[in-house]
Amino acid sequence: MPPLFDTSALRGTTVRRRADVQPTRIERSTTLGARLRRSALVATARLVALTVWAAAMAVWFLAYVPLVGAAVAVVLALWNVESRMAGFALAAVLVAGGAGWRWMWPDSFDRYVESRADRFARRIRYRFTWSDLLASCGLAARDAHHTVRVPRLWWVQLGRYADVLHVQLCPGVTADDIAERTDALRSEFRALEVRVLPHPTRRGWCLLRVIAADTLLDGVAPPRTPDDVDLTALELGQREDGGPWLLQLLGRHLLIAGATGAGKSTVVAALFTQLAPAIAAGSVRVIGIDPKGGMEFGLYPGLFWHLACETDAEMVEALELAADLVQARAKELRGVARQHVPTIAEPFYLVVVDEIASLTAYLGDRQLRDRAKLALGRLLTKGRAPGVSVVGCVQDPRKEVLELRNLFTTRIALRLSEKTEVGMVLGDGARDRGATADRIPLTAPGIGYVIEDGAPTVTKVRAGFVDDDQLAWLAETYPTPSRLVPDVIDGEILDDQPADQPQDAPAPRPRSKARR
Repeated sequence: MPPLFDTSALRGTTVRRRADVQPTRIERSTTLGARLRRSALVATARLVALTVWAAAMAVWFLAYVPLVGAAVAVVLALWNVESRMAGFALAAVLVAGGAGWRWMWPDSFDRYVESRADRFARRIRYRFTWSDLLASCGLAARDAHHTVRVPRLWWVQLGRYADVLHVQLCPGVTADDIAERTDALRSEFRALEVRVLPHPTRRGWCLLRVIAADTLLDGVAPPRTPDDVDLTALELGQREDGGPWLLQLLGRHLLIAGATGAGKSTVVAALFTQLAPAIAAGSVRVIGIDPKGGMEFGLYPGLFWHLACETDAEMVEALELAADLVQARAKELRGVARQHVPTIAEPFYLVVVDEIASLTAYLGDRQLRDRAKLALGRLLTKGRAPGVSVVGCVQDPRKEVLELRNLFTTRIALRLSEKTEVGMVLGDGARDRGATADRIPLTAPGIGYVIEDGAPTVTKVRAGFVDDDQLAWLAETYPTPSRLVPDVIDGEILDDQPADQPQDAPAPRPRSKARR
C-alpha cells in the first residue's frame, strides 16, 4: 500500500514511469484522411509550442544582454517609423560598429556583450540537457512504483568564469555519486572542470561548480608587500574566480606538494613577500632548512633568523631547535593563554623546509633520520598553539616518504605526476571533487589546489610570480633584525645576535637553553 503522503516526487525530476511495463494499446481502424489530419494537428501544435518557446528565449536573451536588446529595439523602431531600408542601414551600421568595438577593445566587448551571451547559452544548455544527461550518467533512482527520478536542478548562478548549480538530491542519489561522474558532466557542459561542493544552508542539496574559463593560465602579478601583516590572511596570488588567494598561516601548518618545476619555490617566495615587513619588525622569525646546500634559500639569507643548509646534522639540529622552542613557549603559556599572540618580544616562528623528504626518508644516517622525524612530529602536533608553524615542500608524497603529512592542516597540491598522488596530498575523494592536479600543464608553474583541514571545498589558485631580483630586494629592504648564533655549547642553544654582526663573531654568554 503506498504511503498516504508521498513527498518523494518533490525531491527529483521524473524521467519516465513504469519503464519495465509495456502498455497495451488497441489500435482502431482509421482512414488515411483521419491519420493525416491528426498528424497535421500534432505537427502544428509542436510548431506553435516551439515558436512560443523561441520567442520567449529571444526576449529573455535581449533582456539579459541589454546592449544587444537596446540595439534591436532601436532598429525595430526605425523600421516601423521610417522604412525597411532605414532599418537595414542602421542594423548594418550597428553590426560594423560592434565588430570594430570587438577588434579595438576586446576586453570591454567581452565584458558587456560576448561573455553575457555565452552565459545565456550555458544556462540554456544546463536546463535542457539536465534530465537526459543525469539519466545517461546513471545518476537516477527507481522507486517502488518503478518511477525513475534524477536530482532536480532548481536554479543557476551564472558567473563570468564559473557557474554554480543548486541541485536537490533525490532519494537514492548522493553527492558522492555525482562526484564520481564529474568527467561526464564536464564533457557535456563543455566546461574545463566540474566540482561538487556541499550546500552551505540546505541538507540534501549540493552545489555543482562548473568552470567555464581558466583565468589562471596567464601569469599572475606578484603580490604587493603589505604595510601591515595579517598572519590570518596573507595574499599569495589569485583564485580561479578572479578574487585574491588569502592564506591563513597563524595556527596552521602548510604542506606544498608538487613535481619538479611545479612552482613550490613560487609559493614560498610569495609567502616571504607578505611576511617581509613583519620579519623586519621582529615579530616573525624564519628558520630555514635547505637540503640543497643553500641553492634555494641562499639567494635571500637576510630574511632568515636561522638558516641551516651545510650538513645533515645541522639541519636536524635546526628542527630540534624549533621543537625546543615549542616546548619552552608551551610552558610559559600554561594557565595564561590557549593561543599565542605574536609580538616583537614573543615573535611568531616559521620553519620552512625546502625538501622535507630529504630529512624524513633520504638521510643515510638512520639516527639522524629518526631524530628528524621525532622533531618534526613534535612540531606538527604541538607547534600551532605556541606560535610555531611549519611550511614543508615535498616532491614525492608517498606514505613511506612523508608519514606525517596528515598533520599539515593546509595542503597545496601543485602539478603532480599521477592521479593517485592527488589523494595522497589532499585526502581521499579530493580528485572526485575536482582537484585534478595531475592535469595541470607544464607551462603553468604555481597553479595548484588548496584544501584546509576539515573543509571539503577544493579551491584552485595560482601564486604570484616573484623573481630573484625581487627576493634580493626584499632581503636588503626587510632584513631580520637579529640572527641565531649557530653554535651549541654543552647542549645549550645560544642567544641571538644582531643581524649585521658577522656569523663568526665571538658568541655572547648563553642565557637559556631555548630562545622563546
